[in-house]
Amino acid sequence: MARLGNHNRKSRAAFAAAAVFLAVAAILFGVLLHFYRDASPSPSPNGTPQETATESAGGRESEFPTVDWDYWKSVNGDVIGWITVPGTDINHPILQAHASDPDYYLHHDIYRNYNPLGALYLDAECEKEGFQSPNAVILGHSLTLGNAVTCFGNVQRYSDKSFASEHQTVLIQTPNTKMRYTVRFANIVKGWEPTKRTVFAGDSDFRNWYDSSRESAAMVLDTNSEPNQVISLVSCSYNFWKQNERTVVTTSIDKNRRKRKLFRPNPVRLALVPNKDRFQSVRTHATNLPPRPRRFDSVGSFS
Repeated sequence: MARLGNHNRKSRAAFAAAAVFLAVAAILFGVLLHFYRDASPSPSPNGTPQETATESAGGRESEFPTVDWDYWKSVNGDVIGWITVPGTDINHPILQAHASDPDYYLHHDIYRNYNPLGALYLDAECEKEGFQSPNAVILGHSLTLGNAVTCFGNVQRYSDKSFASEHQTVLIQTPNTKMRYTVRFANIVKGWEPTKRTVFAGDSDFRNWYDSSRESAAMVLDTNSEPNQVISLVSCSYNFWKQNERTVVTTSIDKNRRKRKLFRPNPVRLALVPNKDRFQSVRTHATNLPPRPRRFDSVGSFS
């Protein structure tokens, strides 16, 4: 009888422990789901139907979701655009980061609430020219939830040429325009090394950077394009340097893109020139000033 009693007590203790474990798991899943929902808002919360085909920069479009700009601007004035990649889970607002706190949206969602999933945001260094910056850098976290790759997680899949070729189109829209970008190539970079370029001395400097980036790319779809402006999509990845790696997807508008003015030279900048096996820092102008490092400092960061 004593043995039976001990067995029953052990069974009850095991059952209680299992129940506590399941309860904690359910709570954690609910919290994660809440964060995910806030990080993945609908373009039109009131259920506005999809937009019909329209003429836009980069060609005729029929895949742009209708965004309730008035609503989202009232929620957060930093909302500057919306990105959609057909055939993936990428369908998110883009917020503008600011120099006063460039990583704010790495840990806050569109509602300005703390959220470990953050939001997609345009790098603070691109604030002046917005999406027309020579290299407009959009950043976001990578997340896998069940079988779904969410947030900016699909960015890491662009190192696979088959996936990239099937998902070449990147739709960017603002309250005033719609743009169709095409994926050109993808680089896999070490998170702790400086790689970002957002300021260029002129068209020749930009061309050299673009060609060097394409030469060192892990995946290339287009070897002939010569854009004068690009948008880069950046997120965490886990191919080689699993603890600290980023995938950078470079996109540009096709030949009928709008022309933009020549880049204005900046007397002080950190020129980052990619080689095949590493990224080498090169300082130009104002050599008496100390360099300001720019590197991936945390998950999703590209600063």
